[in-house]
Amino acid sequence: MKSPFIAIIDDDELLCSSLADLMRSVGYIAEPFSSAEMFLGSRHLLSADCIIADVHMPGMGGLDLLSKLHKQGVLTPVILITALSDSQLDDDAISAGAQCLLRKPFETSSLCECVERSLRRH
Repeated sequence: MKSPFIAIIDDDELLCSSLADLMRSVGYIAEPFSSAEMFLGSRHLLSADCIIADVHMPGMGGLDLLSKLHKQGVLTPVILITALSDSQLDDDAISAGAQCLLRKPFETSSLCECVERSLRRH
């Protein structure tokens, strides 16, 4: 069985590559993307088993990405991450269909747990 493919989308390049390294260290295939637009234009759009995306990025943020994916019929589970503390964001993320919303800084174990749960549901 092939390892699940995790797409990580964050404009913070260091965090993005660190999260890709983390996903690889637990046995997943991972690819970092510096923007939602870059991911949407990639060959990985339909091959991702789970997407980790930042809520707030220049251009398209995580919530907009989630909406666009659903409009295109792409039902890949999405985990949103954010540094924002806005409590309304929790409701927005759930209503948009996000699997999890994690606030930075988060424990790597929390992220891994969200990814595992998302992959089981998908």
